[in-house]
Amino acid sequence: MEISTQELEKKREKQMIRWHSWVGYVALFWSVIYGIMNFYWLQGGEGYPFKQKSGIFSAFITYLPFQTGSFVFCVLCILGVFISLAMNRPWGRMVPDWLIIIFSWAFAVFLLLFIPDVELISAIAYAFLFKFAFSWQMLNQIICIIGALLWIFAVVSYQRKVRNACRYCGRKENGNPSVLIRWGNWITLIAALAPLPYAVTRFAWALGIPLGVEPQFLEESVKMNPMATLTEWVFGGLCVGGGLLTIGLIQKWGEVFPRWVPFIGGKRVPVLMAVIPASIVAIALTAAGFIFTFGFFAIKFQVVPAEGIILSEIEGTIGPMLSWMPWGVALGLAAISYYYRRRGKCEYCMREDWIKNKQTPKRIGEH
Repeated sequence: MEISTQELEKKREKQMIRWHSWVGYVALFWSVIYGIMNFYWLQGGEGYPFKQKSGIFSAFITYLPFQTGSFVFCVLCILGVFISLAMNRPWGRMVPDWLIIIFSWAFAVFLLLFIPDVELISAIAYAFLFKFAFSWQMLNQIICIIGALLWIFAVVSYQRKVRNACRYCGRKENGNPSVLIRWGNWITLIAALAPLPYAVTRFAWALGIPLGVEPQFLEESVKMNPMATLTEWVFGGLCVGGGLLTIGLIQKWGEVFPRWVPFIGGKRVPVLMAVIPASIVAIALTAAGFIFTFGFFAIKFQVVPAEGIILSEIEGTIGPMLSWMPWGVALGLAAISYYYRRRGKCEYCMREDWIKNKQTPKRIGEH
């Protein structure tokens, strides 16, 4: 049955109340609340969450005294309120677009890379060993990551408005498919292969092979943690399993559950079922990888003291983690590419992604 023009217009009006119309205000609300919290801490209130706990591998914000850290956040949140209003109010046209875009992305990157530490990725990994740890410091990191995501969605929506694209899907009339769709296969392969250095190291240690370290290092690890061998197998297995699941983002079984899967075999895989877990892991990996990469080179070039880490074993202990940041970035981009490829026709602008070839046009995701 054909949909009437009036019904189609009503459907489009409903789409206008979706995320792109409210995310800027939610980012504003987050900035107000978090700014108030930091103002409270600036006045000496209890609960300041940025305390250095793991030396060189702590979050970057922990290197600032609490007064300085709180003051920085207060300033950023005040500016965030102004910028978020400029995004959504008519008077915001007086503010240069480039200023709004640069501040928004810079604020989001700051929240993603300078606030979290290695606790998030550790919590995800140790959950597979049925070890669960949670604290106010970790909750605060999650709050900051949520704030970063709100700012990312807000600035993406704003950039679409600036370039006269659909606010809902980002497509333009007669526009080319997203570069993430065109390069999605290669990005996904990079994300799938990136964890192999870390996995190989962990498997070697599980087998008693001192890859990159002295034999005494493995002996002391077992003495300190009787479950060290099991831990190495689990961590290495998680990397391999994660790589295989990442490959699914470009495979048929990543779109339709295999027939042998009970109850859901043959049904389409919900897009967010793949995108959300991949995005969570990508954020945790990127943040932790950023910290480990900085720490590795800071120690190697003697910018900071080793603090108990034997310099001769840096390559074996921390070296494999240098792949974490590119792994996290590639995984995040692969998840976005997967979403773009499977999202189909926009319910608001009714546009699709098309690939032109010598024969006939083929819609992306069509099999």
